[in-house]
Amino acid sequence: MHPSTPSFCIEKPEGPLYIVTDCHLDFDQAPFEEFIEMLERLPQAQVLICLGDLFKVWLAMPKFWTDAHRRVMDAFRMHRDRGSKVVFVAGNREKLVPRGWQDRIQEPYPFTHLSREDWQLQWGQLKLGFIHGDAINTQDLRHLRWRAFSNSRGFETLFRIMPGAMARWIAAKVEAMLAGSNRKFKISFPDQEVENFAKQVLPGVDHYFVGHFHLDRVIRVPGESGILRIVPDWLATRKLLKLNPDGQLSSVVFQEGVFQETNEDFLGQN
Repeated sequence: MHPSTPSFCIEKPEGPLYIVTDCHLDFDQAPFEEFIEMLERLPQAQVLICLGDLFKVWLAMPKFWTDAHRRVMDAFRMHRDRGSKVVFVAGNREKLVPRGWQDRIQEPYPFTHLSREDWQLQWGQLKLGFIHGDAINTQDLRHLRWRAFSNSRGFETLFRIMPGAMARWIAAKVEAMLAGSNRKFKISFPDQEVENFAKQVLPGVDHYFVGHFHLDRVIRVPGESGILRIVPDWLATRKLLKLNPDGQLSSVVFQEGVFQETNEDFLGQN
């Protein structure tokens, strides 16, 4: 799963890195406008990373985008045009995500980097890993089967030839199914599966960031100096994580148009 060399290298970080995940944007609800305002007000980042589940459901092929999708893309593009690296790591609510992405601008997408799986970054002396995380729980067989099917070339080929109205209707049905999928696994955190994943990825990686679980948690593995950080969902917390060039990690909450930043011990706490 994880390459021996980072996906991208920034030898001397000069600006902050921001991480946001699990926004689940719904155009009929207030968080949609608030998220756009947050991106517009966010100070210049050297790297801006979204760990997936950006929308309630997103058919990422541009022919299916609405004006609301384009507004969010424009907000990310603003950061890219300022010189930021804008990274998107797909989650379980993104479908028709481009395959074989090259690290170059591919309009109309605003991203400089895009991954359907995981992504790694050399940040100065730190080696960082990023993943959405929906495939970590190997006990959730129903979700894993759906994930394999919906990411298959056959599924994608079928959707590509559909009229937009039909595709969006099916997407709504998919969203309803997702809401009921893996319900029992959302009641309690899959400690053992996450620990197993941490044991797999932490050797050789200083910090590994995971979305999906809608929790704010740090996982350690005995004998390893690195940590696995579960990034809290923006939907419920309005929180981003910020990593400064010196390695200091902060939590940044966007509330009533203002950013409130709190430094954290990067070693975290269980």
